[in-house]
Amino acid sequence: MGHPEIKPEHLLYALTEGEGVAANAMAQSGVDAGALRDRVAARFLSKTSAKKLNKVPFSGEAKKALEQSLRAALELGHNYIGTEHLFLGVEREAQRRGASLDELLGASTAGVHDRVLQILAGARGPVPTRSPALQAAMGAAAQQAGRGEMTTGHLLAAMVADEDSQAAKALLALGASGDAVANALAQVPVAGTSDAAPVVQSIAITVGGTTTLISDPDVVAALRELNSAQLRDTIKRAVGPAGPDQAAS
Repeated sequence: MGHPEIKPEHLLYALTEGEGVAANAMAQSGVDAGALRDRVAARFLSKTSAKKLNKVPFSGEAKKALEQSLRAALELGHNYIGTEHLFLGVEREAQRRGASLDELLGASTAGVHDRVLQILAGARGPVPTRSPALQAAMGAAAQQAGRGEMTTGHLLAAMVADEDSQAAKALLALGASGDAVANALAQVPVAGTSDAAPVVQSIAITVGGTTTLISDPDVVAALRELNSAQLRDTIKRAVGPAGPDQAAS
């Protein structure tokens, strides 16, 4: 499209291709892939120079969407990231920014979301839709988060703010008012909770005076399975035998 960055919108269009869960869910929800592409193409300025780039970088929002995809996979108990998780990640990133994907999709985002879950569940019955109070709470939580990451704390605060919601009434019955919940949340930092972004462990490999930091989760996992001798052999095969003044650690 001649765009200089990969945005969440480009990820969304890419998910319409193939036979993945996301593609099927969007098609079954009435998303027209061609129309979606046209809307994405028109959303950003096209530059001829961008079409000649060998590598188009991910924007900050797209990186956040990919991060949210990982979180969605972990929450669903899956040990892989599929197109379904990528869709949920793009949806969550839009919610974090207080944006809606409905106009871009030309269909209900919530409808696609529910269809994704139906497909994952093997279509063993309908997936419950969101109540009006929950929909409103999610919107309010996204506004509270602003450009930061929306957490369960934001959602809880938004739910108790609606005094007529089921959650607010249940908490009040337990003696927890909206103010009490807000004060308690203020005392709990996100760091150290499951709301915190997953920490990607890395491995530093030093050959001679050059250190390379490897952060790719799959590569890190594979390297951690190697003992010292196997790791040295792997490095030698990759960069050649170490000279007398070189060592790998």
